[in-house]
Amino acid sequence: MNFELKKINWIPGKEAAQLQVMTLKVREAKAADVESNYTTISNALMILPDGTVFNPPAISDLKSGENYVFRLINNDPAGGKLDMTVNVPTEFKTADIPQKYYHNSELIYNKPAGSFRDAMLPPKIGAYYSLEYAMRDWFGNFANCSSTGSTVKVLDHIGLKVGKKGDGIVVPITLADITSNTGNKYYSIGVHFYVAAADLPATGEWPLISVMAAGENGIYVYVDCATRKIHWRQKSASASEEMISNGTINPDSWNKILVFRAADPAQSKMWLNYVDAATGQFSNASAFVDNNLHNLEIGNKTVDNSTVMSAVGGVFKYVYFTDIIMDGNIAGKYQDPPYPIGILEDITDPANKYQILRKNMIVLNNDRIVCTVPPDAPVGRRKFYIQNSSGVTAPIDIEVLPDAKALAPIVADFENNPTEAGRTVVNAFYPMAKAWGGANGGVAPENIYIQDNLLVFEAHGDSYDGSLQGYNRDGSPKKHDIPNDPLFGNPWKRRVGAVMSTKEYCGYGSFRITAKLPEKIGVAPAFWTFHYGEVYPQDPRYEQLLAQGLRRQGSYEDGYYIVENNEIDIELPSHNAMYVFATVAEMLTPNYNIVWNGELVAVANDPDTSKNGTWKLINAAKPNLAESWVKVNDEIQRLYQPTKFNMKCNNWKGELGGGNGFTFGTDPFQDEYLAMLTSLDRNVWDGRFHEFRFDWYADRVEFFVDGARVQVNSHFVPDVPGRWTVGLWFPSKPDRNEPWKVDPLGAWAGPVADWRYQKMLVSRMSFEPFTDTVAGGANRLVGETYPFAGFKQFV
Repeated sequence: MNFELKKINWIPGKEAAQLQVMTLKVREAKAADVESNYTTISNALMILPDGTVFNPPAISDLKSGENYVFRLINNDPAGGKLDMTVNVPTEFKTADIPQKYYHNSELIYNKPAGSFRDAMLPPKIGAYYSLEYAMRDWFGNFANCSSTGSTVKVLDHIGLKVGKKGDGIVVPITLADITSNTGNKYYSIGVHFYVAAADLPATGEWPLISVMAAGENGIYVYVDCATRKIHWRQKSASASEEMISNGTINPDSWNKILVFRAADPAQSKMWLNYVDAATGQFSNASAFVDNNLHNLEIGNKTVDNSTVMSAVGGVFKYVYFTDIIMDGNIAGKYQDPPYPIGILEDITDPANKYQILRKNMIVLNNDRIVCTVPPDAPVGRRKFYIQNSSGVTAPIDIEVLPDAKALAPIVADFENNPTEAGRTVVNAFYPMAKAWGGANGGVAPENIYIQDNLLVFEAHGDSYDGSLQGYNRDGSPKKHDIPNDPLFGNPWKRRVGAVMSTKEYCGYGSFRITAKLPEKIGVAPAFWTFHYGEVYPQDPRYEQLLAQGLRRQGSYEDGYYIVENNEIDIELPSHNAMYVFATVAEMLTPNYNIVWNGELVAVANDPDTSKNGTWKLINAAKPNLAESWVKVNDEIQRLYQPTKFNMKCNNWKGELGGGNGFTFGTDPFQDEYLAMLTSLDRNVWDGRFHEFRFDWYADRVEFFVDGARVQVNSHFVPDVPGRWTVGLWFPSKPDRNEPWKVDPLGAWAGPVADWRYQKMLVSRMSFEPFTDTVAGGANRLVGETYPFAGFKQFV
C-alpha cells in the first residue's frame, strides 16, 4: 500500500509560526516504542504553518488495515516532536474468475497443432476458398481471391452474393494452372451455390464457373435455366464438348457441384449434390492451351476478361481446385466437409451432450476455434471440447450462466454502514484489470481500497514514482513495448486508474453515486453502464441490427461483425462545444439530425472576430437559421480544453460515428451514439461530495447532479442491461509519431496529468431497478461477447 502524508495537525497551542523542517519516522503501532522499530522516511520534511506538507513523501510497503505511528521530529532541537496514529487503508484481495460465459459469448478453444481445419479438408493440393471466414486459400498455395459481392447468410450458411452484373469472385488461378501448357492435365473444380427460385431465370444460362479466353475457349460450368441441369463445357478452336448432369439443381437450397476432368477425358465425372451421374464425354480435341493467364471466376461468365453475364441473386462458397485424381471419397469430403463440432457435456451426466455446430463458429483455424454460445445452450457447469474426424480434444471446465438482470437494489452506504458496504463491494462487484483509451496503464484492482470508512479509487498520474504496474487490454501486466520508447522494456506505471463493475447486469432504473472528485483534471471520473456485443453474420440478430441502422465493421478477410454497444455515461471533465466551426456561416450549413435547446457550439475563425466564441441554440426546430442561435461568450472550448463545469451525458447503441448529431453536405448520418456535452452551474471538483445520478427509462435517460436534472438524452437509448461501472480512467489518445506519449489534442480529460496520484472518494452508491411499468418497457436480455474479459473477483 502506498501512502502519502499531505498534512498534519499541530498540537493545540503549539502551532508553527513559520516553515518547519522535520524528520519523519514510522513504526507499526503494535510494536514497542523503541528506536529499532522505526523506519526513517525523510530527513527534510517541510511543513507549512497550516500543517500542509510541502514535499509529501510516498510511503510504500505499509500493511493493509494496520495502524502506524508517524513520528515527526523537528530538526531544530528546540522544536520538539509530534506523534500521529495513522490507519492504513484496507486493501481488497483479488483472484482470477473461473471460465464463465453467457449465451452469445465467445467461447474459444486453443490447441497448438490441432489441425482442426486440415482434418476437414480434402488433400491440400490446389486451392480451397471457403468464403465463409476469409478470402484466403485455406491450403496456402494461392493468393487471396477477390469479390465485389456482399456477404449474406442463407439457411445458416455464409457466402458471397452476386447482386448485379459484374459481381462475383475472381480466383487467382489461371487456365494454365488448371490445364497446363498441353491442355490435357487432369483437374477438379467445384463450388457450392444457392439460388432462390425467384432469382433463377426461366431460360438462358446462369453461370457458375468460367475461365475462358477469346472465342469462349476454355472451361465453363453453368445452369441451363430451362432444364435446371448443370452443363460443363470445354472448348477449343477445333471442338466444343459438354457433359450434362442427369439430375437438376434444387432452388431455395444449397447445391454442390464438382467436376473432374480425368487423364483419359472420356472418364471425366461430374458430381451434383453427391450424385455422380452425367451424360456426354470429353476428348482431347476440346483441350485448350492458354498463354494469357485468364483467371478463374465464380458467378460470372467472363470471356477474355470481359463479363458477359452474371449469376445475379446467387450466393457462393467453397471454391475448390485440385489436380489430384478425384474419387468418391475425396468428392464426398469436398461436398460435405466434416466440420468440427463443439461439445458442451454435462459434468454429472456424460451422456448429456449439447452440440455447437458450424453455424456458430466464427473462427476456424488449425490451432484455434472460436464459436458463440448458442441462445438455446443449456446453462450450468459443462465440459467444453472439440470433436472432429480425428477424435476429441481435452475438455475445459466452463460454466454457462443464464441471461438475467438485477431484480433487487444494490446499495453500498459507507457513510451509515461501512462494514456492510464493504461486504457489498466484495459480493456485488468485480474490479477491472485491463486497458483501453490509448497511451495509459489501464486500470488496476490494487487502486481500489477502503480508507476512513470511504471507498477510494486511486489514479496514478504523469509524475507517479511508485511501484504499481498497469495492465494491458488482455489483463496481462503492461510494459513499455515500443522499441523507440526511452522506457522500452520497463513496467508501465503511469496513467493507471481504478474501475469496478457490478457482477449483475443492471437494467432500467436509477443509478446514483455520491463522490468527492479528485482536485485536478487529467483523469476521468466516470459512472456508466456497459454491455458490449460483437454480432456476426451467423447470428440472427445481424440482419436485425443492420435494419436498425447499426453498421458492420471488419472486413471479409478478417470477418464482418456489428458492434452492439449498449452504454450510458456520465463522464467528467468535458469541453462544452459539440463542434468548433470556422465561421457562423458554416455553423448554419450542417444537416442537423439531432439538436436540443441549449446545445453549445463554437466559432473560431470568423472574419468578423466579434462572432468568434461560444454559441447556444435557442430554437432547436430551426438550427439552420441565424436567429436560432445566440452568442453567449468569447470562449472557445475544444476537446482538449475541458473544464470542471462540464460533463458528458452519453447514450450508445453502437460505437461508430462522431456522436455530435450532424453531418455536412451529402454525407449520410451514421452516428450510433450521442455525446451530449452538458454545462453545469457549479464546479463539482471543489473538494466536496456531490451526487451524480442517471435514471434510465425505455425512451430516455435523465441525468442529475445533486438532485437537479441537468440533461435528458432521448437518442440511442440502450435497451440491454449493462454492468454498472464506476471509477477513474485516463483518456490518452496516443501521439501519432511517439505512441507511448499522449496526443495533447486528443486527451479529452486534459492533455496532462501533472501530479503523482489522486483519489476519488465514494460515500454511497446505489442502483434501484424500475418496474417495466415505470420504465415504460422491458429490457432485452442478451449475453455479452466478452463478459469477463479483464475482470478479477474480490475475495
